[in-house]
Amino acid sequence: MRATVHGLLVAEASLTAVIPTERWYQVGSAPDVPEMPFAILRWLSPVAGDARGAWSHQLQVAIFDRRGSYSRIEDLLGGPYRSGGVYPILEGIAGVTGSDGYIAQADYLGDSGDDVNIDYKANTKHSMWQIAGRSF
Repeated sequence: MRATVHGLLVAEASLTAVIPTERWYQVGSAPDVPEMPFAILRWLSPVAGDARGAWSHQLQVAIFDRRGSYSRIEDLLGGPYRSGGVYPILEGIAGVTGSDGYIAQADYLGDSGDDVNIDYKANTKHSMWQIAGRSF
């Protein structure tokens, strides 16, 4: 599922116009000093869904940008009351089969508050998702 979700996000021209494909990282793959802005996809512990083998996977999509305004980060994340960004891509997932798994649906859990990452010297926010499906 990781590659499938990554592929859906980097296929969106409005996102890659601001954050190029090579700056959408998985946890642990970001360089020490990445160019801003960039995104990190963090997969959290899966939770058993049902007896048919489906699992719910929690995904955190974090956007990092230069210190200052959080406007661009919020535009990139999108949301139920904002157009564009990550939100309409993941919110629209239903019955997607990708190279590494099947995604039945994605549920939006919410956004974080404004934060500062001292390691990257960047502003950051993230959105949380629960994604039902299974990996191949």
